[in-house]
Amino acid sequence: ALRPLEEVSSAARLGTVAAGAEWAAVSPWRRAWFPWTRSYRPGGAPASAMRRVGVPRILPEGEKSESRGHRAERLRRARIRHEVKMAKEKAREEVESEAWVKERARFENIANSSRLTHRAVALDPDATVPERDQRCVRVGVVGVPNAGKSQLVNTLVGSQICAVSAKTNTTRVETLGALTRGDAQAVLLDLPGVVGPEHYRNPTHATKVSSAWAVAAGCDLLLFIVDANRQARRPDPRVVDLLASARANLERLKYTEVTGLSMPPAVLALNKVDLFRGAEDREALKCVARELAAVHPFEDIFPISAAKGKGTDALLSHLLLRAPRRPWDLPPSAVTDKSMVDQAIEVVRESVYRRLHQELPYSIVPVHDSWTNFDDGSYRIEQTLMVDSVPMKQIVVGTRGSVIGQIGIRARTVLEKMFSRRVHLVLNVKVRKKNNSLRGKARTTEYELY
Repeated sequence: ALRPLEEVSSAARLGTVAAGAEWAAVSPWRRAWFPWTRSYRPGGAPASAMRRVGVPRILPEGEKSESRGHRAERLRRARIRHEVKMAKEKAREEVESEAWVKERARFENIANSSRLTHRAVALDPDATVPERDQRCVRVGVVGVPNAGKSQLVNTLVGSQICAVSAKTNTTRVETLGALTRGDAQAVLLDLPGVVGPEHYRNPTHATKVSSAWAVAAGCDLLLFIVDANRQARRPDPRVVDLLASARANLERLKYTEVTGLSMPPAVLALNKVDLFRGAEDREALKCVARELAAVHPFEDIFPISAAKGKGTDALLSHLLLRAPRRPWDLPPSAVTDKSMVDQAIEVVRESVYRRLHQELPYSIVPVHDSWTNFDDGSYRIEQTLMVDSVPMKQIVVGTRGSVIGQIGIRARTVLEKMFSRRVHLVLNVKVRKKNNSLRGKARTTEYELY
C-alpha cells in the first residue's frame, strides 16, 4: 500500500532514493493534482511532472476559475476599455481648452446675467432690430497658410465652423462665420492661405488662391493675419510678398482704372503673441509691426492670440464700429451659413487632420451618409471616409480600430459641445473606385472641394 501523497512529498524534499522510487509509483493524475511549488525540485520527481503543475491561484469566494484564453480575452477587453476612457478624457480636455468654447461660455454668462438685463438687445442673439437700424460689415480674413485664420474665426464667432490643425492648407474653401452684437453684425470670410504663383502646387491650388483674392475684393474690410512669433524668429518671405502684392491684386479685380473703386481698408492682426515673453520679445514684436506697416497701409494693428482668446475683444470692437448701415446677411442667432451636416463634416475632417500625418489626410474625403433625430433629442450621424487604396484604409482603421476610434471620439466630443446634445457618430472607411470618383459615380461636389 502506498503512503499518503503528503508524506511522499515530504520525503521527496529530502531527495532520498526510496522517496524517488515511491514517487514514481504514484499515478500521474495524483501527481498533477498535488500543488507542487516551483521553489524546489524533489529528488525523485520526474521533470515532466514538475512542468505540468504549479501553485494554484487562491480564488475569492464565489469566483470560478478561468482558462488562459478566457483570461487573455478579459485582459484585452479591459485594455481596450482603458484606452477608450483615456481617449475620451483627452478629447474632453482638448475641447474644453479651446478658445471658442471659453468665448461661448463667457457670452452665455453675460447674456444670462441679471445685472445686464437692460442690455438685452446687445446681448440676446434672438433680439430683433428694425431693418433700417441694422449695420453689417463683411470682413475678409487673409493670410499665408498656418497663420491662425480659422482659429481666429472660430474664437470670434464662438463655434467650431472651420477645421483647425497644424498642417498647412487645412482650409480648402472659403467659410463664412457671423456674429451679432446689438445692431451690428460682422460677417467673417475665412479664406484659404494666399501665396504667390511660385508656390502653387498644382492648377487646383492656383484656382483656390485666385478665388480667395476675388472674395477679398468684394469685402468691406480686410483683416490680414500674420504669425508674429514665426515672423520674428524666422521671417517668412511670403508674408512680405503677400502684403506688397495685395494692392495690385485687389485693384486688378475691382477694375480700379475703369470703375475708380479703391481696395478695401485693411487691419493687421499679429497672432500668437502669447509666445512672446520678456522685454526682448516685446521689442521684437514691435519691430515686426513696424516692418509690416511700412509694406502696406493699415488702419490699425492689433496684437492677439487666437488660441488663448487674448486681444480679440478689441479687434472685434473695431470691426463692429466699421460696420456700414445695411441689412444683416444672416439671422442674429446664426453663426454660419453652413447646414448642420456640413458642420459635422468639417469637424470630422479636422479630427482626421489632427490624428493622421504627412500627406495622408489630404487624400481622405468625408462623405455624409445619414442623419437621424431621436425622440430623446440626440442625433445619429453616419459618415464615410473615402480613401484611395486598401493600404491607406488599413492605416486609417488602425490596429483593432484604434485610429478610427480616436478620430470618432474627438469628433463626437466636439459635436456634442457644438450642438449641446448627445451625438451618436458612426464612421465607415471605404476605398474609392478606380475611376477616381466618389462611390464610382461622376465627380461630385464633395470631391471637387477636397
